[in-house]
Amino acid sequence: MNKIERVRAALRGEEVDHVPASFWFHFPDAHKHGKAMVQAHLDYFQATGIDFLKVMNEHHYEANVEIKVASDWRQVRPAPVGAAFYQAQLDEIKQIADRLGDETLIVTTIFNPYSSGNHASGKLVTHHLKEDPQAVSQGLAAIAESLAVFSEACIQAGASGIYFAAQGGEEERFTEEQFLRYIKPHDLTVLNAIKDSGEFHLLHICRERVRLPLYADYPGHAVNWAVTKNDLSLAEGKKLFQRPVIGGLDDRGVIISGPIERIQAAVGQIIAGAGTRGFMLGADCTLPTDINLDHIRAAVEATQI
Repeated sequence: MNKIERVRAALRGEEVDHVPASFWFHFPDAHKHGKAMVQAHLDYFQATGIDFLKVMNEHHYEANVEIKVASDWRQVRPAPVGAAFYQAQLDEIKQIADRLGDETLIVTTIFNPYSSGNHASGKLVTHHLKEDPQAVSQGLAAIAESLAVFSEACIQAGASGIYFAAQGGEEERFTEEQFLRYIKPHDLTVLNAIKDSGEFHLLHICRERVRLPLYADYPGHAVNWAVTKNDLSLAEGKKLFQRPVIGGLDDRGVIISGPIERIQAAVGQIIAGAGTRGFMLGADCTLPTDINLDHIRAAVEATQI
């Protein structure tokens, strides 16, 4: 199988020649935008042998108003897809897809409305939502509407789907009622808008101590969460989410510290527990920027041992 065939088979829950694998991290500041960003992704893909590529998104959401107090959220309007920060990301996706579209599936990062709202407000969403939930929800609804249009534009630009970074679900951040009322509906606005577009939407449930069952009905083709930091194994996750799962390695564990022999052993144990169908090897979350790329390649190649 080539990389595209392998990942597609895994997404269908079929037998593969070996388990696909992929990892990602934020590139250094000098390689976060423009031609340098595109080249960094191309070089990374070639250096590590990953089976699918996650395109990083360093163009954070920008609101039409400055958000300082909770009531400011009522003035938020959907950013147009022609906004500069969107167009910069779309241009980068197009360039990467033009170079790698025949070699690998590409998923591009979309931060959920909660996270995008934090980018736009300087991380004030949690505080403001507890103070004036209706106002914040109105603003997040506008952001969700914008992200839905942008997500479709990413697919048209050449992405195989989106990597939906779902933040805000930690048990200690909001009550279950608050999450269900003010976070989840806006996530679903984005995901439902593109559920019939693209072939590989990856739901990433971020952070630890997350109410994972509340995400079980989110649309998407595969799910990734912090297996080593939440009380849900990969095998259990397959049953809960009823679709392929991705992950297994601690993003600050053996893949960072090595040595290669320990990485190989860890990968073997993970595959033994998760099985070879409906599973792709990955990490809990984004790896450190300064990770040794040899360690990533070792993890990828260990799926073939």
